[in-house]
Amino acid sequence: MTTGKLAVLAGRHPLIVGMLGSLMSLGVLAISLITLLASREAAVEHAHETSRNVTAVLVSNIARTIETSNNSLLALISALDKPVVQSMDPDLRHELLFDRTAAMYVTGMGVTDDRGRVVDGCCSSSHTWDFSDRDYFIVHRQSANVGLYVSSVYRARSRPGAQSIAISRRMNRPDGSFGGVAIVAIDVEYFRQLLTKLDVGPKGVTAIVRTDGSLVARNPPSSRTGQVNVGTSAVFPRMVNQDSGFYAARSISDGVLRLYTFQRIPGTPLIAVVAPAESDVLGSWKQLSWIVGIAASSVSLAFCAAVWLLAFALRDQVKTQVLLTELTQTDALTGLKNRRALDEVLENEWSRLQRHDGYLSLLFVDADNFKKYNDSHGHAQGDMALQHLAACIKRHARRRGDVAARYGGEEFVVVLPDTDETGAVQIAEAIRREVEHGRHAVASAKISPFTVSIGCATGRRSRPSSLDELTNSADAALYAAKRSGRNSVVSAGDIAADSAA
Repeated sequence: MTTGKLAVLAGRHPLIVGMLGSLMSLGVLAISLITLLASREAAVEHAHETSRNVTAVLVSNIARTIETSNNSLLALISALDKPVVQSMDPDLRHELLFDRTAAMYVTGMGVTDDRGRVVDGCCSSSHTWDFSDRDYFIVHRQSANVGLYVSSVYRARSRPGAQSIAISRRMNRPDGSFGGVAIVAIDVEYFRQLLTKLDVGPKGVTAIVRTDGSLVARNPPSSRTGQVNVGTSAVFPRMVNQDSGFYAARSISDGVLRLYTFQRIPGTPLIAVVAPAESDVLGSWKQLSWIVGIAASSVSLAFCAAVWLLAFALRDQVKTQVLLTELTQTDALTGLKNRRALDEVLENEWSRLQRHDGYLSLLFVDADNFKKYNDSHGHAQGDMALQHLAACIKRHARRRGDVAARYGGEEFVVVLPDTDETGAVQIAEAIRREVEHGRHAVASAKISPFTVSIGCATGRRSRPSSLDELTNSADAALYAAKRSGRNSVVSAGDIAADSAA
């Protein structure tokens, strides 16, 4: 757009120019915002990808440990089923089966009888511990199809203060009945050491949880004492119902917003969780956001201010033009549209009716015997009566699109788009009744009562053939109302029906 055209547009429509300037400024800000949001998504995606890789390594290590423990259990159960092992000297059997556990994380290995009493184990062949209350013992005793079971965290009785989880399998007698449980105990410290090796930021968290919500290990350790359960978190079901996933949520323990990546450890109820804090992930992005945001906002505000200064400079001129335009279309006495504005409205509504099939109704309203009224009460009283009539018309022609205008003298026209003949007659009757029976007062000044006659005409796209024919029909209906005694409403449709009859 050239400078000359811009000046002309600014002179005629300063608000439009101001809005265009604002929109351009908003466009700059929007592009900056979209760019920042895209970079934010990229940062979050990168963090997710990193967390997914870290989680995969964590899951692999723990799965390998579980698999090793499971193989040890299978080998132990298989050995105990052999007659030659059963006939061995107890001390020799104990040394052969339990004293050679090489894994550092295994803190105990043993078997119980069907009542939960330790038959033999890695600590010695003479332990008398009773494990019938442990969850792993109860689970295997109740079902023969559990297979490998990973217990919840418990405090070891052989090592006061130490926490462990048990990897266990059911042992059956030759007849298939429950014969006891084979156990490998893994120190929870093993999981903690794995987690401490993972760097997930200053406010990040890594954890191993069970599907029942109990916390196996966490880095950093939870500030809450006793066994921690995260199952009350609203988002925890996502971890339980999916093998892996990613979501953002606030921690129920400290309220920090974190990006959680989780993965189920195959064959176990354990879930590995890696959750860097969003503030750590987006730290660099926030710095960039401040720089880009301040720069883009400064440029946009400067441009917007310059445009609006131009618009404000021309505002008074535009207001004057608008006021003059309104004055040329408004009747000074009643505040309704004048004859010139009415002609424009009628042309527009008739053109719209030809494009879209519907209704267009006109009311011709005329004060009865108004010359005598003026002669009897004076022109000042007559002017107040016309103002009252205009107010009545406004109250009943109040829909969007309805237009009321002073046609001349004591005659008024009401344009009712999308109104059929029945609706037009109802509005006309409402105006007539209010003029006749309403409170005749304008600006607290009493006025003498008077009545009006109203003629109605309704057109559609197919009939009448022209706007003039429609207005003539309304005018004819008005004269029919006058002839019938005044203070009445007559519809052009009623006249046509009477003529046909």
